[in-house]
Amino acid sequence: MASNRPFFVILPGGSQNPTHYGYLAHLLQLAGYPTYLSLLPSVGASDKVTTEDDKAYIRNRMILPILEHERHDVIMVMHSYSGVPGSAAALGLGKKERVAQVKMTGVIGQIFFAAILQKGGDGTDIFTASGGSFPPYLRPDSDANLVFCDDRIPPLYPEAPPALADAAAASTMAQGLTSFYSPIPRASWDSDAFKGRVAYIKTGNDTALPSFVQQMMLKNAKGVDWIIKDIESDHSPQLSQPEKFSEMLLELAGEFEEVAYLK
Repeated sequence: MASNRPFFVILPGGSQNPTHYGYLAHLLQLAGYPTYLSLLPSVGASDKVTTEDDKAYIRNRMILPILEHERHDVIMVMHSYSGVPGSAAALGLGKKERVAQVKMTGVIGQIFFAAILQKGGDGTDIFTASGGSFPPYLRPDSDANLVFCDDRIPPLYPEAPPALADAAAASTMAQGLTSFYSPIPRASWDSDAFKGRVAYIKTGNDTALPSFVQQMMLKNAKGVDWIIKDIESDHSPQLSQPEKFSEMLLELAGEFEEVAYLK
């Protein structure tokens, strides 16, 4: 009998590919939760792929097929860059909104980890919202329309086992530059449909998106009752602390399910 539990839809961060989240997906599936991952269109994209393009892909190719055809609810897990297009993709797809439309399934929760939080919808892009400069570990190449991370382990995988860090670094791709310069679509994390259904996991040893920056973004996300958790890890806890991290996701899933299915 097929599981009736919600899907974890895991959205890789910028430059990341689904293999970087494979063991995490395995652990979640061992606990009885189906999972789905996909490569975002902006990863490795020298074409002008926008944040809006990523949002449309997540919504139309990842979330809606599960809601409409597989008939499962969805819990979104968003890492780093994917917090921007991912939350935007869920706008209008909350469980209560879908039930009001006589739909049986919806997004019942959003989980961000080491993720970018921007409200969007005002024409601002990620580059401008981040202060108008790239962090020192990123190298933009305007001619190639790509952003490169030449030395990938220190900012992204410093606490992962060495062999795993080497493999993850080798399979990390350049990120399309247009995704940094295109307008941020409107997020859904502050919408009424997701009150009490948004969580943020802060990564305490993060050198790519430092913990104080994560805290600042949460502070600026005013009027939102965040469920906040902490893990003392680098930017990629799915690789450096997968067992502990998966337990945190499962705990949050239980909270979201309790609220969604409370009669």
